[in-house]
Amino acid sequence: MNITKNIIEKLNVENKYKNLLKAASDESFNIFKICGVNHYENSHSSIIAEFLKNNGSHNFKNKFFEEFILVLKNKNLFDLGFDFSFKNVNVHTEYPTKDGRIDILIRNDYQCIIIENKIYASDQFEQLKRYDLFGRENYINQYQLIYLTLWGNEADDQSGAGVNYKKISYQETIIEWLERCVEVSARSPIIRETIIQYINHLKYLTNNNNYAKMNEELIEYLGKSENIESVFSIGENLTNVKNNIINKVLIKQLDIVCEQLGLINESTEYDRVNTSWSGFQIKNPKWKTYNIGLEFEAKDLRYLIIGICHIDPKIRNHESFEKLKTKFSRSNENWVWNNFPKYNTWGSKAMIAIHNREISDIFKTEIEKILETTKTIEM
Repeated sequence: MNITKNIIEKLNVENKYKNLLKAASDESFNIFKICGVNHYENSHSSIIAEFLKNNGSHNFKNKFFEEFILVLKNKNLFDLGFDFSFKNVNVHTEYPTKDGRIDILIRNDYQCIIIENKIYASDQFEQLKRYDLFGRENYINQYQLIYLTLWGNEADDQSGAGVNYKKISYQETIIEWLERCVEVSARSPIIRETIIQYINHLKYLTNNNNYAKMNEELIEYLGKSENIESVFSIGENLTNVKNNIINKVLIKQLDIVCEQLGLINESTEYDRVNTSWSGFQIKNPKWKTYNIGLEFEAKDLRYLIIGICHIDPKIRNHESFEKLKTKFSRSNENWVWNNFPKYNTWGSKAMIAIHNREISDIFKTEIEKILETTKTIEM
């Protein structure tokens, strides 16, 4: 027990030091992180494509694009004989083909570069094979297929086996290119600082920021033989701690929020950490067809969304649902939703925010927005 207490004290010291370091660092403020640009490939594709466009809002014409091509050439990522022309270049995102949508397509009159962008999602069935077929059918041998991931991973066998594709990473290739763009934009402070912010965000996503070395030292300390048993004991109970905070603290807070708003909290106690699509359900007695829902899009309390869902998917009001789609940023056949603000993924900070009632206050604010937004819609 004493060793466990010593480890907790050590962790507290490390975390206090990290917070002091963060407070003194520009990395503590990052607009991309604030806006939730984390796991959605489309968001990153749009950012990269905007920098690549010769008519992009950055007003640097094709200078950023030239640096991108230069980085790929220096890393020998183009096949012998492939020399991409800068004439009549167009950059597209979500480019439609008969076999799917290409994340980023760069093309000129007779050549193209196909970029498949993966952050956390898995490959679709034979995805790279389909895009390779698109390249062969439309550009013969004047195309390159690039597979972009955070750390330069291989594609799934079912997707890329037998396909000539090149691996690049955010951690190395994209950051190197963006650092070149910083130099190009040195005399344009708004563009330069925006690129620096995005670089810092990518370093955060790839564990390559100022805290990486500190984490390595902490891991080395925790891995000492005299600490291992206590570390595993803490780790094995982490899920229980998270679930207990949600079930015993947050659910009660949510009861109070719902009572204040004339709603009914239908959220029950269960293992949300290990359950897919876990979340919270809130009933409005005035609504016949819909509930207010909060749902984590991935296990381990990751990527929380808030919106409106059908109580019974078989009972639908198509007219009202079409209206609801215009009020939210995303939708599918059963849900309309927005990303939950600030605490999109629930780690240690979210658990603290539950204890100090910050999360429940955000819940209340977001639910009030939904109620206001739907006043004129038959629910």
